[in-house]
Amino acid sequence: MKDMKDTNKKYVGLFTKLITNPALYLMSKNANMDFIFYDCEHGVIGKEKLHDLILFGNNVGVPTFVRVAELSRKEVSQVLDCGATGIMVPMIELKEEAEKLVSWSKYPPIGQRSYSSGANTNYGPSGGHKENMERLNQQTVTIAQIETLKGVEHCEEIASIPGLDAIIVGPVDLSISLGNVGNIMDPNELEAIERVIQACKQNDLMFGIIGSEKILEHFKEDVNYWISATDYNIIRDGIVNAVNRFKDVYGGDSNE
Repeated sequence: MKDMKDTNKKYVGLFTKLITNPALYLMSKNANMDFIFYDCEHGVIGKEKLHDLILFGNNVGVPTFVRVAELSRKEVSQVLDCGATGIMVPMIELKEEAEKLVSWSKYPPIGQRSYSSGANTNYGPSGGHKENMERLNQQTVTIAQIETLKGVEHCEEIASIPGLDAIIVGPVDLSISLGNVGNIMDPNELEAIERVIQACKQNDLMFGIIGSEKILEHFKEDVNYWISATDYNIIRDGIVNAVNRFKDVYGGDSNE
């Protein structure tokens, strides 16, 4: 599996809530997409299907990141045991929450993740526990999502946690928390995001944004994980474009 934690690189991901066909990995690979990012906080994909998708992606060389619904040992452990490369918990606001995330996502000596082979070891032969633990600790991208004012206020403490690999900002929820609903380019929001970026730089962490191309462009020098394309937007835009092309051919709307 490719290294997804090189702070000198930029990785492009597809944020996914709807599509559960493994062909998505093949199409993404052919398009040079670096990773698939499944949203299990707001999406509808179950664990059994997620297991199959992640396993397929790993075997064709396309890593999977997953946003779980909440900070819990069960959520973090099950997704990582399905073979996910990246694990992200939303609404991280305190150092103690980040510490729990690291503890549940990394094996000793970094954390206290419980060991079990399976999809995370590609259903290989038994044994090799030490080697598997070391490899998975190196491979796993542990991500805190900061998307509230409280999270920003504690971002330096959060970023300092050993074993944390990345912080990703959710700009829409952050705008709500700041009282500027939907105005992600508000100066107060840009200042808050810049504070998170500096905390990442000081601790050699990866930084990402799940947001529009406009805000990614604004922070383009600092973003490692580029997450703007979504499966539902691509489908919706494709449908609209198809209808408009047909209208151009036949000269208008036949139902008008």
